[in-house]
Parts: sequence; structure tokens; C-alpha cells
Amino acid sequence: MKHDVHTMSHLKTTLPGCSLLTAALILFVGAPIITFAQDDSGNFFEGFSKPFRNISPNGEVVDVTESTVEQAPPPAVEQLAVQLLADGQAHPSQNIHTELTDAEAYNKFLRTNRSRLSTILETGEFSPDAVKVIDESLEQMLYSLTVQEHLKSDESNKIYQEIYRYFISKAGNNLPPVQRQTYREQIFARMLPFLEKLLQQNYFVRLRIAILLSDLDLKQGDSRNGISPIPYRGAVELALKTIASQDQPEAVKICCLRSVNKGLMYGDFSKSNRVKIAALCIDELLEKANSWWYQRELVKTLEKTNVDVDDQGLPFIAHALTLVLSDPTRKEQVRSQAAHALGRITYTPAMQINFELISYEILNFTISMAEKRNTLIKEYGGDGAKVPPAFMSHWGMCFGNAYLAYQPQNKDEKQAGAGLLIQTSRPGMGQHATQIKETYARIHPFFNFLLDETHTRSQFPDALIDSGKEWLREYPPSDLKVAPNTKPLVGLQTNPENDSTKAATAAR
Repeated sequence: MKHDVHTMSHLKTTLPGCSLLTAALILFVGAPIITFAQDDSGNFFEGFSKPFRNISPNGEVVDVTESTVEQAPPPAVEQLAVQLLADGQAHPSQNIHTELTDAEAYNKFLRTNRSRLSTILETGEFSPDAVKVIDESLEQMLYSLTVQEHLKSDESNKIYQEIYRYFISKAGNNLPPVQRQTYREQIFARMLPFLEKLLQQNYFVRLRIAILLSDLDLKQGDSRNGISPIPYRGAVELALKTIASQDQPEAVKICCLRSVNKGLMYGDFSKSNRVKIAALCIDELLEKANSWWYQRELVKTLEKTNVDVDDQGLPFIAHALTLVLSDPTRKEQVRSQAAHALGRITYTPAMQINFELISYEILNFTISMAEKRNTLIKEYGGDGAKVPPAFMSHWGMCFGNAYLAYQPQNKDEKQAGAGLLIQTSRPGMGQHATQIKETYARIHPFFNFLLDETHTRSQFPDALIDSGKEWLREYPPSDLKVAPNTKPLVGLQTNPENDSTKAATAAR
């Protein structure tokens, strides 16, 4: 689906139904600020300490106890697949039933090769005979995921756990650190051709492999001891190739973004590589992504790219995020994540970012959310009416992200200069500092209102909404470009009293 990315209509959006996944969310009332930066459908990029989870037939999630990897687990495979399929994202790979091995061959392997494989991997053996055992083991263990009786079953979880135990947990265990990383790279290089082939198999097999890519670390991390992972570059590159493919379902791409995020955070990528990753994510986000879940994860990835401009000097990330923020056809989860990201991406004075326009759009979005929330409460029966927990979580997350566009969420973010209030206080960045402060003054009361436990089922006061709408009418942006060298956003009227040489602050 291609979005009309140059539309800035400020009409209220249509009322969507609640996501199937939001029912599992925690209530946000009384929670610390960091809660509002999390996902409202299960945060799988940060905040956890396990590399993956098992899924039982009844949908329960069970952590695998063996790992110390610091990154979050991916979404539960079946849960993610069912959600996107329920949203109408049927995919041809659902009808692929090719079995690359059979259950009998896999069981024979388990009886005869496991002990030898364990010794080889732990001691770092790489002789021709050892390589033969490694390749045969990879083939049987990975290909067994394609066996029909294993799909969407406990057996699939057991197979995945075996793959993880041998080729991730044990690989190079008895070697010194530097040699261990070299050995693991050799093992993962032999694994990649199998993984690429499996990414053309059944829908659920692809999901498993996409998750596995993000666990291929040359050095495993441990957040409890402050140890960062070193991701395997080949896995990140295959994840990027998968995301760029037009033949992959979005559920698989979502899982691949986990690998890309790890690469951006810990992979020591050059700026040119980061620009390419950002360009891919922007292309997917603006032109191809259908699922709001996928759109939101693309926005999160853009937030982590840590680049300011592209090869032509354009602030392409800021421009793309502002387009998403201002697009009323997108879900609040996506638009609010764009607002959150706009407070954290890299800016420099040379970019000449139009923070007046960005802050205007964040306030405009916040007002539209407030009006929509009030309408929904009326439909539920008015103030005090019973509303589902997902309702409260959803709006808490979305208004929290609008708030966090301006403020850091913790001391680390404060030190890093996150939030538009800090960003525009830096030397050479203060041209629109007044507008930032004034829009923030009209946004944070909505957030504070929701933090009051007595307001969780109440409509926002009309005075709050009217104050914001009056400000929007009185102070439309003087320029519709995110930066002087970007295309203008269309569909919004500028203030006729302002010209290109008169800042909005001078008009007040």
C-alpha cells in the first residue's frame, strides 16, 4: 500500500477496532515514564534478557532459561503470524509444504551425532571431518523445521531450542575470547546458506529463521553485567536482504528488524551503511508497509540509525518521520512512535530543521487523539463507563510518546540529549525554541491528566482541547518544509502574515 505521504489534512481519523494483541497489555496508571515508551502489543526490541521464547499450543509463552543474551526476545511466532493473518495479510508461503528432510532422518541424527557435534563445537574443532559433521548437523536440524508434523507444534520449539543450544550456546565455549569469536564466525558462515534457503519455505519456517538471525552473535551479551553483544554482520545483511524482498510477508520482516536493530546498536556500522539501512526503512515505510505493526517497527529502526543527512545532504529521516506523523490515515501507534523518534534522531545546526513545523504537527496530532478518545468514551457510555484495559494502555502509550517527543525518559537519554526541549537548547538550534516550549505546554497536560488514576475512564476537559486548537489556528507554521532543501508538505495553510524572513516568534 502506498500512502499519500504529502497529505496534511487535520480531520479526525476513523475509529479503528482494537488490536487482538492489546488485550494482554498492562495498565499504565501510576507506572513510571519508561512504561510509555514500550510497545502496546509486546515490546520485543528492548527491556528483556532472553533471546527467544517457546510457544505452547494454547498460546502461552515460556522463556528459554539457558540464555544470557541482553536483547529482548522477538514476538511470539504464532501470535505475530495470527495477528497479521487476521488483518488480512495472507501470503503464498502459507501454501508451501516442501519437506527438506523427514522426521525419521532427524531422529536418527539425534541418536548418532549429538555427542560428537557437542564436542566439536565446544572445543572449536574445524578439521575436514569436523566440518562434515557440522554441515550434516546443520542440514538435519534446520531442515527438520520444514517437516509438516513439526510446524506450529511443541516439536518445532524443541528443534529450535536444540539449534540454539548447539550452534549458539556451545559454539567455541572452550576457546579464548578472540578465538571464540573467529570460530563462531566460521560456524555462522556455514549456517547462512541453509538459512537463506529456509527463508523461501513455509510461512512459519521463515518466521523461525528470521528470529534465529538476530541470535547469531560473535560475542553474546549480558545486560546484567554490562556486556554488549557483537552481532554477526552476515546475519544482519541477510536480514536486510529479506526486508528488501517483495516476496516476504511483513511478519517475517518484523522479526528481521530485530537483527537490524541489534546491528545498528552494536555493529559498528559505517555512516554509509547506516544511510543505506535508513533509506531501505524509509522506502518500506512510505511506499510498501501495510501493517501498522510493521510501520511502527520501521520507525523504531529509523530512530536507531544515528545519521543526520543522506548522500545528497537531505535530512531524509526527519522528513520521512514528519510525513508519517502528519498522515491521518496511519494508526496512532505509528504516528506517536514517529513523534517519539523525532525527539531522538540526530540533528545538527547545519540541517536548519524547521522545529516550528514539527512541533505544530505533534500538537495537532495530540489534539486529534484527544478528540478521538473523548468520542470513544462517549460511545462506551460516558465518563466512568467500563472500558477495556487495552483502551487505557493504547492511549497511555500514544500520549506518552507525544510527551516523550519533548522529554528524555531516563537519565541516560537526558545525558544523550534526547527530547525536543533539549535538542533546541543546543547552540545553533534555538531558532524555534519558543514554539517548542509553547506546544509542549499544551501537550503535557494531556499526559498528566492520564496519570491521574481517577481520569482513566474520563474524557479530556474541553478547555484542554480548545486551548490547543486555538493555538493551532493562531500560529500555523511559516514554512511547510522540514528543512530548506526538502520538499514542502502540502495541505496546510501557512500564516499569511508571515514570510520567509519573519520567524513565528517575532510575530508574537
